[in-house]
Amino acid sequence: MAAPAGLSLDRPGSLTPVTVLEHTYGVPPEDELAMLVGAAVPHFALQIRGRVASYASVLPADHPRQAELARHLARLDALAHDGQAGKIGTSDLPARPSLTEPASIAH
Repeated sequence: MAAPAGLSLDRPGSLTPVTVLEHTYGVPPEDELAMLVGAAVPHFALQIRGRVASYASVLPADHPRQAELARHLARLDALAHDGQAGKIGTSDLPARPSLTEPASIAH
């Protein structure tokens, strides 16, 4: 039996240092995955997509969660490449004086 990354079978209960890339993470439950993916913004979408893709790669192709992971991957791809539309609305900040007006007019 192989020990999970970071655990030594030589001394039960002892931990050995591992890098983030060597550490193995299990596929998170649906609610945790939804929080991870739902909070994605365009500039982090590809990093989160990489993590979701690694979850998909450890599951069998016919696993019931593959469809969910594929939807998340598609959403993250679109977010990374197309960005996120902002909402058009009114600003809650006061108007600022113009930079083109003479200093004596702008107060």
